Amino acid sequence: MKYYLLVISAFVLYSCKIQNNTAVKSDNTASDTSHQNVPVKTGKNESIFALADTFQTQDGSRCVLSSLAGKPTVVAMIFTHCTYACPRITSDMKNIADKLKDIRDKVNFLLVSFDADRDTPPQLKKFQQQMELGPGWTLLHGSDETVRTLSVLLNVQFEKDAEGNFSHSNLITVLDKNGSIQLQKVGLEADHTETLARIRELIKP
Repeated sequence: MKYYLLVISAFVLYSCKIQNNTAVKSDNTASDTSHQNVPVKTGKNESIFALADTFQTQDGSRCVLSSLAGKPTVVAMIFTHCTYACPRITSDMKNIADKLKDIRDKVNFLLVSFDADRDTPPQLKKFQQQMELGPGWTLLHGSDETVRTLSVLLNVQFEKDAEGNFSHSNLITVLDKNGSIQLQKVGLEADHTETLARIRELIKP
């Protein structure tokens, strides 16, 4: 399979730290709501699970994405040293999980780190504990090349700065049980009514 997918160029990149003369906000300022409620749907039929590269989980186990097949998957890309956007997008995913209630065990929740250097399995495990992510959550570490390939497949833009931090798209993606993109939503603290409805549809027999 060839992965020559177009990256969505209109995504706004959010830095996880304050930079000079930008609109980026720190943890102590008002919430960024400029890109809430903006669903991004794709007609691509490529399966993310066809990516054969190996990752490591927060427990140090080897993992290929195809191991998640059989359930819908909610996925986002983050890095754990982020102090602004990444904890919030993780909280958004937790809220989705909470609202699924008794059917949340029928869904995978996946976080993949941009930070191949620092987000080793022990660091991902620490982040899991800090964010109180329970069973059903998988956090993955991969090589720079593997992470970049996945980011293209998920239409996620990111850029590493001189200090080792990242500017990146804030995007939550819903995959079907075969790993094909069904819905994407941009923004922090977005309205995920449509996201929840799509997940419930995908769970139906």
